[in-house]
Amino acid sequence: MQKAYNQFPALSAKQAKRKTLVSLTPLIDVVFILLIFFMLASSFTKWHSVEVNSSSSNAGGSLATDLPPFLVQVATDKLLLNNSEITLSSLLKQAKVKPSEQAIILQPLGDTPVQALIDILDELNAQGIAPLQLVQDPTWQASKQTKIRANMPLEVL
Repeated sequence: MQKAYNQFPALSAKQAKRKTLVSLTPLIDVVFILLIFFMLASSFTKWHSVEVNSSSSNAGGSLATDLPPFLVQVATDKLLLNNSEITLSSLLKQAKVKPSEQAIILQPLGDTPVQALIDILDELNAQGIAPLQLVQDPTWQASKQTKIRANMPLEVL
């Protein structure tokens, strides 16, 4: 005799438990997404300011003292103090013994990277050497790839 389709199989007293598998893939995906987000959102640089007087803020760029200039020219790979090559440690020693009213004039030469100038400014500020004045190299010319127009942002061709 055939069983009717509406009959259910008999349940035994000991029903087999189903094992539930939990996949860790979505959890790992979420962890990596959070890791990438926090890495991109965090800042690994120490931001601080350096106080510098530009030559245009002073009347005609002249100093208020009669002392000879303390001109430090910054290049990519060397430092010049009054047109003679000097090391950073020697510059720091000489800058510490200068009169307090005598400003140090920093002049980046040619296409000196800004980071080289900032490194020198940081060292001088860390030693408490002030006042500092920043002037432009009179021989510097903008490269032919850089085009500056009046009332327009800087364009690089």
